[in-house]
Amino acid sequence: MAAVLLTQLAKGSRAHIDSIGDNPEFGELDSVVSRRLADLGFSPGMPLMVISTGWLGKGPYAVRLGNQSQFSLRTGEARKILCRMVDG
Repeated sequence: MAAVLLTQLAKGSRAHIDSIGDNPEFGELDSVVSRRLADLGFSPGMPLMVISTGWLGKGPYAVRLGNQSQFSLRTGEARKILCRMVDG
């Protein structure tokens, strides 16, 4: 199954983080944003669940990581996170 962006997941979706990619929106700060996400626990293999999305399925995105931490991500941050859906 191909990896999809976190922004493509619907409320209630369960997935595992595949990788943290680049987002040109952040320019020179892209690597800093990637490091910050990793420091918060957004790392390959980490399970996550989309708790909520903003109006019309757009950002912000509320997610719960497998370690039970909850975060709200802006759309730009969510576009950096590639996920693989969990079957079932």
